[in-house]
Amino acid sequence: MSAPIRIILRALAVIAIMVAPTAHAQQSVETQVTKRILVAGATGQSGKLIVTALLEKGFTVRAMSRSAERAASLGDGVEPAEADVTDPSSLSSAMIGVDAVLSAIGGRRPIGSNGFEAVDWEGNRALIDAAKAAGVRRFILMSGGSAGRDGFLYTLPIAPYPWKAKAESHLRESGLDYTIVAPGGLRDEPAGRYGVRLTTRPNYLVGQINRADVAEVMVASLMDGSTIGKTFTLINDDTLVPDAWRTELATFPAD
Repeated sequence: MSAPIRIILRALAVIAIMVAPTAHAQQSVETQVTKRILVAGATGQSGKLIVTALLEKGFTVRAMSRSAERAASLGDGVEPAEADVTDPSSLSSAMIGVDAVLSAIGGRRPIGSNGFEAVDWEGNRALIDAAKAAGVRRFILMSGGSAGRDGFLYTLPIAPYPWKAKAESHLRESGLDYTIVAPGGLRDEPAGRYGVRLTTRPNYLVGQINRADVAEVMVASLMDGSTIGKTFTLINDDTLVPDAWRTELATFPAD
């Protein structure tokens, strides 16, 4: 091979190395920005934080609420969708053009139309079924750390835990690409103030966690395909380094 040809080939190789990372980064950003994410329970305390975290990452957010007016108030870049998980027939239109569903719904009282059974179980079941019917493959469920635990307090029908456990089981059996994020008791402090301890359900330790940290884990799970088929229980732990949990997602055991 002549010297001029070797020089040209080396120059082409250098150009390829310089251009490839830029092209890859541009493709990643473009793909991310074009994704439309449906957030169910978007106007709730946790849902609002999830919407904010998604917008900060450049996603298009479809905010689902029983009040389109309240959903629209979440800010620019939000598509309001009026639907009610207790009315399954209202969900199909909210699923059109959606790439993933993040559910942050939860009952507000033990019984009734807005109770734990009606919302945490039947509402999430309706969401999961609607996503599957619409061809939406990715579903991330916000559950509860104590869902499915043994013991009198955790199996009472007036408690949320048995109903959250039923929703988890339905999602696992749905065939969707799921992730379950199951926090401890929720409190309102900024994300990143404390570390986050991720554990499997059998190793769950009862504790509290900031809603904003839960929102960060939900969105990080959406963006990391290695979290598919996994259930994370999580609490804050001030002995851990904030954000260290991000490196644990890929190696965390699957269900």
